[in-house]
Amino acid sequence: MVVGISVLLFFLGWFKYLNFVNESLRSIATFMGWNYSIPYQEIVLPLAISFYTFQAVSYLVDIFYGKQKAERHYGYFSVYFAFFPQLVAGPIERAKKLIPQLKVEQRLQYENLVYGMKRIAWGFFKKTLIADRLAPIVASVYDSPNPSGSEIVLATILFSIQLYADFSACSDIAIGSARMLGINLTENFKQPHFAVSISDFWSRWHITLSTWLRDYIFFPLCKRKKKRSEIYFAIVITFLVSGIWHGAAWTFVIWGLIHGFYRVFGDATKSYRERMASFVRLDRSPVLHRWLKITITFLLVCFSRVFFRSDTVSQAFEHAKLFLSISSWSPVGMIKAFEIFPLFDLLLFIFFFIILQLFQYIERNNGSAWEFLSKHSTFTRLAFYIFLIFSVLVLGVTGDGFVYGGF
Repeated sequence: MVVGISVLLFFLGWFKYLNFVNESLRSIATFMGWNYSIPYQEIVLPLAISFYTFQAVSYLVDIFYGKQKAERHYGYFSVYFAFFPQLVAGPIERAKKLIPQLKVEQRLQYENLVYGMKRIAWGFFKKTLIADRLAPIVASVYDSPNPSGSEIVLATILFSIQLYADFSACSDIAIGSARMLGINLTENFKQPHFAVSISDFWSRWHITLSTWLRDYIFFPLCKRKKKRSEIYFAIVITFLVSGIWHGAAWTFVIWGLIHGFYRVFGDATKSYRERMASFVRLDRSPVLHRWLKITITFLLVCFSRVFFRSDTVSQAFEHAKLFLSISSWSPVGMIKAFEIFPLFDLLLFIFFFIILQLFQYIERNNGSAWEFLSKHSTFTRLAFYIFLIFSVLVLGVTGDGFVYGGF
């Protein structure tokens, strides 16, 4: 197991992180006045290496601990690692769930085809009508040499919406494509921007990555650890790995450490916050209390995404400073910041964002929006499906692929 994981991580490190380490060492050498002559290496990053490396590591570990039997058939083994719907951006599947499905003879089923096409259409709706419409607007602010504080605040909030729409759309398309083949993939998102804490957020966002980090990084680090300080250290290391996995840049490292700090701080202050809520009688208004926690969590996540979106560390700290400035949140400044939107694009975004929120509202109250829709008349369902397809084909725009395709 150790040899196998070492080989896997060596190749991941070589292809993805060699230049990151090389350039970091060059910066240190320049600062110290040393001579450093190793040049930048032109390396082509293999498709989906981050995702299938994690699947391979989980496979080896599960076999070692007896949770999964080694697959002797090279065909099933290969399809598990290279199953095309989820290869580029997940979900990150475990062998215990995916391989048994590959061994079952799949027949073309009407229900699977219909559900798969619904999920694919919904994915294209979020991708082309929300994510890719927001992408150039967010880029216009983050690429600007002198953005205003209010523009950074607005662009960061919009980027959070863009990132969710983009990544969840990719998962929808992957899940839908697999379902058409009779394969059930793991749900990767559960409305993360309605989380009431950072811990809750990570149980809703990129769920297959979060559970992978929990099972293969956090739990091993916490084995036989009882001191709270040791557990907190394991939390920080886990989020540090998450940051490094997302990208070979110090901005991602800092982003991971921020979430590690959030998680530790949230756990350490939980009892104090509960007593404070009781003292101000906020707990007597559960709806208000819940929405306050949702708002605070969302803003904390948005702040961390300043580092996720910025190109360099210095730029990230400049943007973070603007994001935290009180003047950046002034109503006048925020209204003026909306000038980054062309009027037509703003109206379209508001309309389709409302559709997305209605869809999520139905999911929160009925479990599945698709089941809710199936209870209505054929005319209603057909009208909604035509609306989805028509909107994507006529009003949808295309960008530079999926954001998580780069990880």
